[in-house]
Amino acid sequence: MPQPLRIALLMGQDSSFCRDILRGIRCYAPHQKNWIFRNAPPQPDILGPLREWQPHGIIGHLFDAEVARAVMRMRRPVVDVACTLPKLKAPIVDVDHKAIGCLAAEHFLERGFSHYAFFGSGEAEYAKMREAAFRERLAEAGHEVLSCHAEYVPQLPATTSWRETDKKERQWLKELPKPVAILAANDVPARNVTDMCRQLGFNVPDEVAVLGVDNDEVECGLADPPLSSIAIPAERIGHAAAELLDRIMTGDKPQETTFLPPLRVVTRQSTDTLAISDPDVADALRFIRQHATDEGLRVATVATDIACSRRFLELRFRELLSRTILQEIHRVRVEIAKGLLMETSLSMSAIARRAGFPNAARLCIVFRQVTGITPTAYRQQSLVTDRDV
Repeated sequence: MPQPLRIALLMGQDSSFCRDILRGIRCYAPHQKNWIFRNAPPQPDILGPLREWQPHGIIGHLFDAEVARAVMRMRRPVVDVACTLPKLKAPIVDVDHKAIGCLAAEHFLERGFSHYAFFGSGEAEYAKMREAAFRERLAEAGHEVLSCHAEYVPQLPATTSWRETDKKERQWLKELPKPVAILAANDVPARNVTDMCRQLGFNVPDEVAVLGVDNDEVECGLADPPLSSIAIPAERIGHAAAELLDRIMTGDKPQETTFLPPLRVVTRQSTDTLAISDPDVADALRFIRQHATDEGLRVATVATDIACSRRFLELRFRELLSRTILQEIHRVRVEIAKGLLMETSLSMSAIARRAGFPNAARLCIVFRQVTGITPTAYRQQSLVTDRDV
């Protein structure tokens, strides 16, 4: 019988991100039958019991500097899944935060916004990376980003003045040019933005579109209107963190970071709008969304429905959206396919039909053109199963 190995999991269970990471760790655990787990929030009062237990390895959501320093002083193998503290000398497994910023920018650019903003932590490493990538991609498109920082790590600290935070956020929202698209660093600050907009009388999403990160169904559902959010592969992060810890405990030297790509934007009402001033282009976009799954949808069909010259409509699409009508049809169909790949076990042929493609081969060709990967690879990125081990 191999010696039991004590594995400390320092993360709370009050967010879907941490709960899904725990599921991913558990998915890896059956292959290491001698692992024994203890789970506790990464708070200072756990440090005494942690030292007494003497774990062989630690996976931590290390956002608290005091806890992180104490954990590192224990000189045990540690894997961090928070990517919050600068200069933390522990290997990190997390989502690709730069890719999140770029994905958010693309989501809003596709909807034709001219004004952009960011709301969230100005200190946490993950938030800074998301904001920087969001800002950089929008600068390439000729837009600036107006930011407001409040420290949610992962929630507002207990000693934070709600009144002062609300006052700062309220003034910032009032001063933003409208309509504006806001990326929040996480779903919690995103929900706070929608709450404040309701208090100020700003319509979400027509005046203020809000996008969160994590796709926490509780937070997204509590928002009014329901919150669009970027889904991340938290279970895969947990699985990869457990695998990495296993390698470290057996003497392997790990790489500094492992960043996994985000899954997709889950669009709900908070960004379900078009900030397009041209009525013909706006009508064409709505028609494409409504009929994307019709296999017979063609560029000529779109132009005919809105009674507009095809040539004129193509020129306006390129001018306002920097893409063609056909590219927009493909983009919408691929987004539908992404949801089916991530949320169902349907065959490629069935997904192709439901997303408006004539067959699986055509789905694969267009999907790869739009995303750079095949539908099968996308599905594998989205799931943690025994086949992945």
